[in-house]
Amino acid sequence: MTSTAPATTTAVPTAHALSAMEEATPVGPFTTEDVRALPAPGSELTIADVRVGSHEGFDRAVFEFTGSGTPGYVAGYNPEPLQQASGYPIDVRGDAYLELMIQGTPMGLISPDDSLVEVGPMPIAAGNIQGVTHGGVFEADSQYFIGLDEQRPYNVYVLENPTRLVVDIQK
Repeated sequence: MTSTAPATTTAVPTAHALSAMEEATPVGPFTTEDVRALPAPGSELTIADVRVGSHEGFDRAVFEFTGSGTPGYVAGYNPEPLQQASGYPIDVRGDAYLELMIQGTPMGLISPDDSLVEVGPMPIAAGNIQGVTHGGVFEADSQYFIGLDEQRPYNVYVLENPTRLVVDIQK
């Protein structure tokens, strides 16, 4: 991969509290293997919020969207956090790095809230989630890393009304 400049690091506002519905029991089985799901055809989503929370038995990261469609995703542990397209190292808090590529997020529909789309660590953490880092948007894929204390089983799924991509991490 070829690029011309390293990523910059900027801060974003603190995480929002998880809604009561998001505090429910985790959905589906946990795994440490890579997981993926395709986006709905024609999905055009814009990131609206990123938040984390800690619950009995699991920690949760929530990526909320506006727009149309359902996001796809590819998730898996990556031993070396690198920014997509450029290949530059990216700062992620923690000792284990769960990479999340969210599909269906075209650059032309970028969030009007710059703090949600700037590349770098976000000042949010909860439980074993030591941080979330945005790696940027490239070819309609938004890259995030969830920094953890160690590799832990996780589960990724989508909720609607509003559209959210949820990552539950087993304690």
